[in-house]
Amino acid sequence: LTLSTLRYLAGNEVANAKYFWLHQIATPYAGGLKLSGIASILSSFQIKDRSDAQRYLSLLHQYAAFVHSMGDVLKEQHRRGIILPNVESDASAAVFLGYAKLASAGTFSVADARLHALASSERSDFHARSGTIVSSELAPALKEVAAYLNGSYREFAPRGVGLSQYPGGREYYQYLIFASTTLTTTPAALHATGLREMEKLNAQLDAVRKEVHFFGSLRSFKHFLATSPQFFPKTTPQFGERLELYVRRSAQAAPSFFLHLPKTPYDVEPLPKALAGSQTFGYYNPPTAARPKGSYLYNAWHPERTSALGAGALICHELIPGHHFQIALQQENTTLPEVRHYDFSETGFLEGWGEYASQLCWDMGVYRTPYDRAGRLMQDLMSSTRLVVDTGMNSMGWSLQRGRAFMRENLTITESQINSESLRYSTDLPGQALAYKSGELAMLDIRADAKRRLGKSFDIRRFHSWLLDSGSMTLDTLRAHVNYEIEQAKKPAP
Repeated sequence: LTLSTLRYLAGNEVANAKYFWLHQIATPYAGGLKLSGIASILSSFQIKDRSDAQRYLSLLHQYAAFVHSMGDVLKEQHRRGIILPNVESDASAAVFLGYAKLASAGTFSVADARLHALASSERSDFHARSGTIVSSELAPALKEVAAYLNGSYREFAPRGVGLSQYPGGREYYQYLIFASTTLTTTPAALHATGLREMEKLNAQLDAVRKEVHFFGSLRSFKHFLATSPQFFPKTTPQFGERLELYVRRSAQAAPSFFLHLPKTPYDVEPLPKALAGSQTFGYYNPPTAARPKGSYLYNAWHPERTSALGAGALICHELIPGHHFQIALQQENTTLPEVRHYDFSETGFLEGWGEYASQLCWDMGVYRTPYDRAGRLMQDLMSSTRLVVDTGMNSMGWSLQRGRAFMRENLTITESQINSESLRYSTDLPGQALAYKSGELAMLDIRADAKRRLGKSFDIRRFHSWLLDSGSMTLDTLRAHVNYEIEQAKKPAP
């Protein structure tokens, strides 16, 4: 399993070098997550002595240098004609300005409670030096990249979106399909799978429509789900409370479906307000040595635009039994070699598990009302729509407007979410969104095969141990791994 993982990782490194200039690094997701990851390290950095204090100051210098390097890459991409459309430049500039505001507001100042190992005079010197680095290096670097994105970078910007418009873009997209899904497939096959899944899910949603005695069409029902005030919280904390409800339900049911539960704690927290405009839904922040807790950071700063319809499906994907279970268990697994202990590069496994976990919550009893089920179906429709729109805009010549119209017709997310998500697929992280549904379908197929071959001896708790106990891997490797476990299970007990 480790050899297979190393081959996959090494192949990705070679390809990343080959396609370096086609890879966007300053966009809301691709760049924003890098910036937030570094900020998270700094905010939890432990200062136990003078050398730690010096290292923290060095890291601040390096953070500013890293931001400058992002600007350098943008300039060279521009010279090569690999330029973001203006609509994405707007979103990218907003991210850098948001982090500049966080820096200026004191995000990187270290509280005295974290400096107890330093003398009083040393603390004062540390505060002065760190403040100078932030104000004279880091904040200006972030503002500089934003100014470039809003300025001369826009010259010769394309009107269209998607990788196919750039030299070598089609080849790069085919590589991204493998890198993200870990499967050998084509844009056309994924596109067809998405359309087929959408047809099936729409039929299931129509059954929910009849169950709640909604007498309009399915399209009208989707509009109702997207706009009815009953699905929108009044305040940001209310949205968090709704998420907590499903956290409790899922946690209560988990022992019946898993042999091993993570020891690492978890919670839900609001996303920093300055980042609300750049993240559609929020994201899972995994545990670190300095902050041993997994958190789902939710974006509900505009509750009037943030539906809680899919809150249950969201928690099952992001926290329990989704990303937190998979990531925390892998981090806690001391039998894995270091290279696999903290590596989560196999997006098809990672996001596939998140979606598999979300559908598992049907069986776990998390979705107890027709609208809970409608929320999960709409999330599933979202994953299936991604197969269609991502391949459409990156491989089949779809315009941004066509992609957004398709999403608008089939989903219940808001206009701002459609705008953000469509840019994510077409210009920010092409191919990444393909991993969700394709990974879920692969895991469901592996489970169906295990049930067929094991019959009455199939144990869902043992099956989930097969999926999680050996860490993340490519989906083809996972299939071979489960095949091995099935054969071992079929042998007579000694």
